[in-house]
Amino acid sequence: MSIDRSSFLSALIGEPWAWQSRNCWDFACHVQRELFSRELPRVAVPVGFSERWVLEEIAGHPERALWREAPQGPGGLVTAADGALVLMARLRFPAHIGVWMQPEARVIHCDGKTGVAFETVLALRQMGWKKLSFFEPR
Repeated sequence: MSIDRSSFLSALIGEPWAWQSRNCWDFACHVQRELFSRELPRVAVPVGFSERWVLEEIAGHPERALWREAPQGPGGLVTAADGALVLMARLRFPAHIGVWMQPEARVIHCDGKTGVAFETVLALRQMGWKKLSFFEPR
């Protein structure tokens, strides 16, 4: 039985963020599993986690080696395949993750301020996520 993508995505928008069950990584895992049949490893998020912890966890996690960075097109055009993981950085190092929804040309992600949001690359950049890197499974 296939999932209705539009209904699935619509139902998620606005759901609240929760550090142990609906943080950005858990949310990306949920979307990958439900829409793309990909199982990503669980990551235990500690109580009182810091941005430094997130940076180190993203940089050093073995799962990262199983994905390749998709090249950007001219003018920053996104060329990544549907379902690519999107690492977001305010400066140089990623501190947030979402999932690229290619047909909709948006990133679905979950953060502590807005919960689940479905945003364009331009909107993310305007919110301060200056560096977006798109990763596809190898």
